Amino acid sequence: MAKKQISDLGDLKGKKVLVRVDFNVPLDKISGEIKNDRRIRGALPTIKALLKAGASVIAMSHLGRPTRDAVADKFLTMDKVAERLADLLEISVAKAGNTVVGAEVTARAAALQPGEVLMLENLRFDPREQKNDAEFGILVAALGNAYVNDAFGTCHNDKDASMVALPMRMKNNGFPRAVGFLVAKELEIIDALMAQPKLPLLAVMGGAKVSDKIAFINVLLSKVDQLLIGGKMAYTFLKAQGHDVGGTRVAPEELLAAQPLLHHIGGKIQLPVDYLAAKSSDLNETKHIVNEAIPADFEGVDIGPRTVEVYSNRIKQAGTVIWNGPVGWFEKPAFSKGTRGIAEAMAHSNAVTIVGGGETAEAVEQFGFDTKMTHVSTGGGAFLAYVEGKPFQSLAQIDDK
Repeated sequence: MAKKQISDLGDLKGKKVLVRVDFNVPLDKISGEIKNDRRIRGALPTIKALLKAGASVIAMSHLGRPTRDAVADKFLTMDKVAERLADLLEISVAKAGNTVVGAEVTARAAALQPGEVLMLENLRFDPREQKNDAEFGILVAALGNAYVNDAFGTCHNDKDASMVALPMRMKNNGFPRAVGFLVAKELEIIDALMAQPKLPLLAVMGGAKVSDKIAFINVLLSKVDQLLIGGKMAYTFLKAQGHDVGGTRVAPEELLAAQPLLHHIGGKIQLPVDYLAAKSSDLNETKHIVNEAIPADFEGVDIGPRTVEVYSNRIKQAGTVIWNGPVGWFEKPAFSKGTRGIAEAMAHSNAVTIVGGGETAEAVEQFGFDTKMTHVSTGGGAFLAYVEGKPFQSLAQIDDK
């Protein structure tokens, strides 16, 4: 890699390392409990390496989208995250007060001893975080004397002070900046994937909006042998072709986004050959749709069994498979067979299999196939943006080797 990694930071004994992690974990809306700790587990190798080297760690992350209303944000403190991190590390993890910066936080950071971990409060509790505020960066930078970016999932957030203004200030202070193991692995795998993939190269694309992924789709079309479409965006393409999709909602802007891609259908773009539709007023009533219009009071919720078979056969023949976006409403067991089928086909293939983060990663883990993939990315939006070739200001702040 061109960027410095932990091994390039030199002697870390006695250093206080500010580690930007991505602990933006999914929470139960009622209890506030952590539903999936995959992102916390992903940062463990970096944190453990720093502690083993004799450093202390000041971990920082955002969590959710705070309104800065105490009642509304009651589950968005880092308390439970700190507890889970402590359980996984099997050491105590201190929580630094109820504000991100301030006298109490400064005192707790100053008192840190080698081998200890301090968790800052939710970065987005301070409005300056998402404004890339220079003063906020200065205040957080004063807590440590080295910086590590191990938050691939937020690397594309160039307006976050913890990603840009903070490491910029660390440089001004003469302190080193590096990427952690997680970010280094993500960049190396994606770079290799796009430069020298094992052929044939196949992509599976799902999710809701064509408009959100148009740049990503265009990049894929320039590289892949075939792009298999599922999810709600499949109905966008169908409607753009003039097919009746019943009660499936397709926004006008989505139809507009799909138009320039229609000439690829039947060539590089493969649409499902059958669907599962559910009655809008009663999701328990379903229809298997093959070569016919979706009824007006039904909506598409998953790819059908024939499509699973077709797509699975294509995956079996591929050298590399990239997957981004569930192909159905996988959170509901009755509508999860398509997404599960894709995951299972990839898990049992001999291809290099890359899962592009976000909901796709959650689905793969939910079905128990995550350990059978070559790589499951920790960043949905960041994965898309990096493949698209967008420059990341956050990575520009990391020292070159």
